[in-house]
Amino acid sequence: MAHVTTLPELRNMQVNDLRREVREQRTLVAKLRMTVRLGKEKDTARYRREKHQLARMLTVIVSKHTQ
Repeated sequence: MAHVTTLPELRNMQVNDLRREVREQRTLVAKLRMTVRLGKEKDTARYRREKHQLARMLTVIVSKHTQ
């Protein structure tokens, strides 16, 4: 199982690093969405977890811009 970046770790990252991670996460979520829809991926919970992780990353970026 891949390492899940915790919220404190995300908050300590630089914005440019977060943006790079967001791009990678969006790619992963898109691939998972397709495999779930095609019936190849049985672990739909993983898709939800990855979507929530993406949302966390985007939230941290927004909070860094408002500070």
